[in-house]
Amino acid sequence: MASGDLQRLLDEAAIEKAICAWCSAIDGRDWDRMRSLIADPVFIDYSSNGSLKGLIPAEAWVSRLKILLGFDATLHMVSNFVIALDGDRATCTSYVNAFHFLQDRGRELGAYACGVYVHELERAGDFWKIAGATFKLAGRYSGNEAFQQAFERARELAPGRTADGPPAAVTTAKP
Repeated sequence: MASGDLQRLLDEAAIEKAICAWCSAIDGRDWDRMRSLIADPVFIDYSSNGSLKGLIPAEAWVSRLKILLGFDATLHMVSNFVIALDGDRATCTSYVNAFHFLQDRGRELGAYACGVYVHELERAGDFWKIAGATFKLAGRYSGNEAFQQAFERARELAPGRTADGPPAAVTTAKP
């Protein structure tokens, strides 16, 4: 294997790791980890899901993510990575399934969205930073109304919740 091929494989593995870490930081409510993964400012485009589109400070993105504290748990799963390398820049396209769970007043609210992530990355020394993230909505498993109801309630609950522990979905059971 030529050294260029080896470097390409190493870069692709590091990029996949960065995208998986993005998802884990969201689901683990690990805001420091998210800050370490993204450029400042960072381009965010969630307009296909009715949210923002633009270049924003990294801290503004982290603050927006804190609405997810209103959910009991979230799971962002990515697959089908397609990576295009261009020197110290890369684009990673992947499928994403995003599940948001909330038990509230005797009912279960769920916001389930699936689509495509397009992450723009820049080499930062030995790792890759996410300079941009676009979510292209394909659909919502539970429908738009259920999705909006779940997020509306999560917005109400988020200010009273903290990220002091792992969400229920990633809690390790004790023997």
